[in-house]
Amino acid sequence: MLERIREGSQGPVAKVILILVIFSFALAGVGSYINSGSEPNAAEVNGLEIKRSRLERAFETERARMESQYGDMFSQLASDPNYMNSFRQGVLQRLISEQLILDFAQRQGIRVSDQEIKKAIFDIPAFQVDGKFNNDRYLQVLTRNTMTPAQFRESMRQDLTRSAVIAGLAESDFVLSNEAELLQSLQLQTRNLDYVEVPVAKFESQVELSEEEINSYYENHITQYETNDSLDLAYIELKLEDVADDIEVEDSEIESLYQSTSQNYTNPEQRRASHILIDLTDGEESAKAEAEDLLAQIKSGADFAELAKEHSDDTFSGENGGDLNYFGRGAMDPAFEEATFALQEVGEVSDVVKSDFGYHIIKLTNIQAEQVRPLDEVKDEIKAQLQRDKARDIFIEKQQQLADVAFEKPDTLADAAEATGLTVQNTGLQDTNSQQFPFDQNQVVQAAMSNDVLEQGYNSNLIELSSEHSVVVRVNEYQPARTRPLEEVREDVVAALTAEKANSLAEEWVAQQADKWSQGEDINAALAELSLTLESADEVARFGSDLAQPIAAKAFEMARPQADKQSASWTQVDNQTLALIKVNAVNTPENVTVDETTKQRLQSVLSEYNYRGLVASLRNNADIKVYQTSAESAE
Repeated sequence: MLERIREGSQGPVAKVILILVIFSFALAGVGSYINSGSEPNAAEVNGLEIKRSRLERAFETERARMESQYGDMFSQLASDPNYMNSFRQGVLQRLISEQLILDFAQRQGIRVSDQEIKKAIFDIPAFQVDGKFNNDRYLQVLTRNTMTPAQFRESMRQDLTRSAVIAGLAESDFVLSNEAELLQSLQLQTRNLDYVEVPVAKFESQVELSEEEINSYYENHITQYETNDSLDLAYIELKLEDVADDIEVEDSEIESLYQSTSQNYTNPEQRRASHILIDLTDGEESAKAEAEDLLAQIKSGADFAELAKEHSDDTFSGENGGDLNYFGRGAMDPAFEEATFALQEVGEVSDVVKSDFGYHIIKLTNIQAEQVRPLDEVKDEIKAQLQRDKARDIFIEKQQQLADVAFEKPDTLADAAEATGLTVQNTGLQDTNSQQFPFDQNQVVQAAMSNDVLEQGYNSNLIELSSEHSVVVRVNEYQPARTRPLEEVREDVVAALTAEKANSLAEEWVAQQADKWSQGEDINAALAELSLTLESADEVARFGSDLAQPIAAKAFEMARPQADKQSASWTQVDNQTLALIKVNAVNTPENVTVDETTKQRLQSVLSEYNYRGLVASLRNNADIKVYQTSAESAE
């Protein structure tokens, strides 16, 4: 049989088939190669592309910011797919607005120079060490954020361009003195009030519920009574840092590693320099001639700093006499850097140096020699490194041991815990959407819900959460997702429906009393029936009042009282309280002195208003296409 196959494979038919197979694979390979280079668009704005990767980066950045700012509150919102789709659309709409502004800036000839971008990068605290720009830190931060220097510079160019548009709008706005006086007067205005807070609970005794209403409320709000899957997990957790904490390290080991890796604790030489830049705006020959003339003046005794202030096209450094502060190798243009590090003595001035930015004259103002950090300063750092290095082998050994014993004894975690010296922990019954460890790890929940673990009752395989963190779980108890029946949640339904109807009765009552109050009627008898007492507050300020914020805010929305009509209304204070309010007097200060802060605030509001108006106008006249993705709906 093998002989017949071998003979058949040499025949003409087999060769044709083989050629076709090779050709199809070649086409597939080429197609894959071509397709891999074409990245899909998230949107197009006037023909300008917003790539899907840009949307994803912006989405993840904004999500991380929200998680940092709001913590568990945002995590709960993020568990709702509808909310996250809306969140993603919000990010995309922001990118579209930004692209519209960039397109507008391009058409208006608004540009940002390379020197401005470099200056902005140098000023970012995240790239600084001890208050100075550090190129290594700069590259590390970009690497962590999966960005190249070129991508970051382009991002900075776009940000600075948008800022230039906003600045242009702000500079075109102005505030008239009477406008500022009116705003200041309104802000300093106070009001004299009578008010009473009305608890919704006062009306609960008037609520009568029928079975039909209870059933209807339950059916209309049934999603509120749905539960998620719940699990009670037993687990063993293995972390490299826990293993490292138990490792002993000798002082001699620390000193030995310090000596052998001293380059890791060395701060390289840095130089401080001042420069005068003549850019190429007026042509290369003109720029070179001007730079050489300035160099001749310096050699003749002219003050370098004064010439920099007067002539340097790098206006940022020019204001400080050309000072660029300290920098190391790799931070500056190669030609500029080479010339700076070639200078030998502090105070020495270079010849004219050409870079991509133009012609420079460089003055060396200080040298910060290479410095080696002393052992005492880095001892704890080295100890931690040694502990982690030693712990890694132990961690890997325990990891393998944990995996093996948990697999060999699948009905319990006790043996695995004893073999590894670790502890079995229990979560108690929790919602699978819980943000508590280990439920906040998707791999753990997926493993726990697998057939072997959930249905067969076995231990999970070793779950590697990271290269330094592993866990094995088993299910103690499982409660599937379900809709709780009315009998189980009846008390909750009755309470919610009672509160809703009581709030409606309370709103109806306060609206009636507010109307009577407006007509000048006395409402004290009605208040007494509910054991409520009227309170007064004079000179209530618009901001910083001791009153509940909704009451103060409502008071300043209400009209000034008239001779023939009182100013009365009501507002919702919170879910359990309403308030009746009557404005007795509006106190407007005289001879208002307008402060600069008020003018700036008003101008800021005008600038924001104009910016939004510009974006709205650009949107109305733009050709915008939004493409459907797996996480978005088409527009």
